[in-house]
Amino acid sequence: MTTPPSIPVVLFTVADAMARHALPLPQKVEASDGYGLELRLATHAELRRWARYMRLPTEQWHSQPYRGDDVPMVLTNVYGTWRGIRVRLHCCEPTTDTPAEFLPEVAA
Repeated sequence: MTTPPSIPVVLFTVADAMARHALPLPQKVEASDGYGLELRLATHAELRRWARYMRLPTEQWHSQPYRGDDVPMVLTNVYGTWRGIRVRLHCCEPTTDTPAEFLPEVAA
């Protein structure tokens, strides 16, 4: 089994990807030896761009309804492996702003 890259290398690679490919700035970035890399994104459009860049398979996208501050929302998680490290991308935005492909009824 290949040793995953170090946390500083992972964070540098994310920053480099944002700069070179004009990827959206995540709201939050977390990296750990135990879990891997986690990016929280503001919108599903941003999530889609990151997931495509990382070549994460669409069957790993999971959307579900979520209620935040009495506003119906859609929470989407995308899981996969990118450059040898486990990745989780996620986003939560109001249902009215969510592209149809991410709506739980469509994604199911």
